[in-house]
Amino acid sequence: MKNIIQIHKEGKYFVAVDFITNVADQGITEEEAITNLKKGLEEHYQILEELSLN
Repeated sequence: MKNIIQIHKEGKYFVAVDFITNVADQGITEEEAITNLKKGLEEHYQILEELSLN
């Protein structure tokens, strides 16, 4: 699945936001923000999957 993300800087952190899910995460570098966002998206989709099974 492809995601549309935006990365911007807030203070000393980079913030990555997924436009489809509105999930966001941050990191000291752009790469760290993207890695953290990927983890957050995995958790987001896992929760949605679990909710759909109930």
